[in-house]
Amino acid sequence: MKKFEFNSQHIVIFLVSLVCISQELFLTRILNLKAWNHVVYTVIPFAMLGYGIGANIVLVFNDFFKKFQKERLLAVLLLLVALTTLGTAFLLKDIPIRVEYILSIFANVNAVGMLLLAYTIFMVPFVLIGFVIVYLFTNSPQESHRLYFFDLLGAGLGAYVFFPFINNFAVFHSLALFSFICILTAIWLLAPKLKWVLALSWILLFFVCFFITSEPAEYVIDPRKGWEWIPGNFKKKEYEHLVSRWHPLGRTDVYRMKGASGSRVYQSNPGTFEINLIPLPEFSYFSTNFLAGTPVYAMSQAGLAQNHSQIRLFSQRMEVAYTLLSKPKVLVIGAGGGRDIFMAHTHGATQIIGAEINPGIVAEMSPGGKMYEYSGRIYTSENTKVYAIDGRHLVKTLPSNSMDLIVLNGVDTFSGLSSGAYAYAESYLYTKNAMEDYLRVLKDGGMINLFRWAFPDMPREELRLHAIALAALKSIGAKNPWDHIIIGLHGWSIFLIKKTPFTDKERAIVYDYLTRHNSIVVYPAPPVLKKLGGPLTTFDKYVDFFKKDSQHSFEKYYPYDISVITDDNPFFYKYYRLNSFNPFHTFALHHTGPVIFLTQALILLQAVIFIALFIFIPLLVSKKQGIQRMPGQALKPFITFFACLGAGFMLIEIPLMQRFVLLLGSPIYSLSVVLAVLLAATGVGSLTVGFLDRMKKSTEPPLTYMTAMLVIYLVILSLAGTRIYDFFMQFSFLGRILLVSGIIFPIGILLGTFFASGLRLISRDHKDAIAWAWGINCGFSVLGSILSIIIAQFQGFNVVIALACVLYLLALLSFRKLLRTL
Repeated sequence: MKKFEFNSQHIVIFLVSLVCISQELFLTRILNLKAWNHVVYTVIPFAMLGYGIGANIVLVFNDFFKKFQKERLLAVLLLLVALTTLGTAFLLKDIPIRVEYILSIFANVNAVGMLLLAYTIFMVPFVLIGFVIVYLFTNSPQESHRLYFFDLLGAGLGAYVFFPFINNFAVFHSLALFSFICILTAIWLLAPKLKWVLALSWILLFFVCFFITSEPAEYVIDPRKGWEWIPGNFKKKEYEHLVSRWHPLGRTDVYRMKGASGSRVYQSNPGTFEINLIPLPEFSYFSTNFLAGTPVYAMSQAGLAQNHSQIRLFSQRMEVAYTLLSKPKVLVIGAGGGRDIFMAHTHGATQIIGAEINPGIVAEMSPGGKMYEYSGRIYTSENTKVYAIDGRHLVKTLPSNSMDLIVLNGVDTFSGLSSGAYAYAESYLYTKNAMEDYLRVLKDGGMINLFRWAFPDMPREELRLHAIALAALKSIGAKNPWDHIIIGLHGWSIFLIKKTPFTDKERAIVYDYLTRHNSIVVYPAPPVLKKLGGPLTTFDKYVDFFKKDSQHSFEKYYPYDISVITDDNPFFYKYYRLNSFNPFHTFALHHTGPVIFLTQALILLQAVIFIALFIFIPLLVSKKQGIQRMPGQALKPFITFFACLGAGFMLIEIPLMQRFVLLLGSPIYSLSVVLAVLLAATGVGSLTVGFLDRMKKSTEPPLTYMTAMLVIYLVILSLAGTRIYDFFMQFSFLGRILLVSGIIFPIGILLGTFFASGLRLISRDHKDAIAWAWGINCGFSVLGSILSIIIAQFQGFNVVIALACVLYLLALLSFRKLLRTL
């Protein structure tokens, strides 16, 4: 029996923790496909809340479950985890989840009901997983530090295996595989000697999973997704569905637009589809999660001949930069379907480098992909190299003064935004640090050519970009930064940012070109526009304040937040102010709007309700002797200690995932490496608790030294900033992974000692309180996850890490008091 308790407990806790993290990431992908990230961000925390509910069930009903044999109970629970894992995915696929439910939550009973339904469906498997883990901890308190090691080791591996699994098996097949592993483990627990049953079951289940069933293609989608949801906005005869590919950023689909449907799309979104081919050739459309889209034209010889399409130089607004550049070296950030690469070729570019963060697009545009021949092999055309990597990372690897033109054509990185449960409105492409990187790479006379959404009624996104460009130019030593910028407007805002000042001749050429293409030059505003006044002269007004170094006064009173953002607070899309937020009258404008604040307010409210339910109610109603015997003076430090650990861990984890995006080259790599290494290292740290207790030579608890080292380490890491990693950008991918792992591993080791020490302390005389500790930890983890994003939006991620240090210092004080009172 002892052998069973040691081996099986570790295997079960490792497995369910692996399934827990992986399942959360897979379900996130389903939600990202169905709805806007606002909805996803609201629902995701319920995974952690469900985990806490499972802990509370153990707290209240553990005596009841003691009646059952441990092997059989664990086997039944694993079977339920397997069934609910698949069941939750299938139910989420078909229930309507809409951003409208968030917008009308205070006015529409149906909205409340639908969100509660989504929450309930999402939570069920995590309630079971939380129950299994806390049940094992509660019934083996002396093993808590070892169990915590296997718990976090499984969670870390779950974060890692998500990526190869979704790339190779898609979503439902991956979840089915995890479910089958749970079923087989349950069979092993019930009948460990029947190995032939295990082998036969594996073969049959594998056959059913991979050779009979198919990956579901149809989902119930939020109509708010927009026209990129091709099946919801076009009749079946108007398009042909060519590709559907899952990858860590979501699902990428390719649709070939037939007949008049292509012309209709072009007329309604001309900026998205501009290409210097007349007439327009046939095109297909990449759509990732029905949001991040890019056209791919039939640019092969056969494709161009089909519509008799011919190159017409300087027929499009987007060619404006080439009026000043001859045979340039071009960097395209967001290569997409290759349109900007094609246009660079038509203007005699001697070198073209592209960055495309979406692995689904790169796979289809590369040799062997369905769009490779269709696009005229544009990704491997002469003098062209496209990298499957984040654009900022690529820029950091390029030598200074090496490029003539950098093109960012409406790169919104929606797929990057949805890469993880906590990514929200970040973009490292449009920060002041990013602009400085672009300017460093440019030769003298080189330009950045940006195309962004325009809001002519009241500039906001484009005005923020103007402010960022001015600040970056000033930081690199430009004497008169305002002389380096030209802004045009026609549906989209057109930015030209030159490393050296525009000459009068160059300015005249650009003005004439934009005017002939029905665009308005809004900066520097011509005399006629200045005389008329109005919102379009705001760019000049901002410069007037900038020249006096009083731009902060302008930003303070402007209706929208147009302040300069940095890599420490890269929330480019958050330009609505908090004082414009009214929870009873809010709206979603594409990917922005006050719905951002409503989403965050709802999660905060959910966390507060959860904390009330799982901290105070158990204290009032539970009759557990372990809790009842706890001294009254120990209750406050007990709650404070585990609350600080829950919130503090998230305040460290989320900034770390953000910090290493640029070094690793993609948010998916950062999520995988940081989460896997941090969790595994935290598990290793828990194993050291017993050793540290035996080795201590004074009455000072080891946690004192762990806290001091953690705070010092985090402060140094914050002060060093991200620029310190620029030197390592040229390292191999494996080298960068090892570097990040080496930086994060000590943090995990230190963090792992806290929770294990707390469990070890309370398990001596109050083992029933272990489940309560888990519930507190889970509730405040949700609170910490949302607070980290809210604080970062207004103060930056360094402030988030500073707050985490304060929480761990408070945890230390609480632990010391617990030592004295228990």
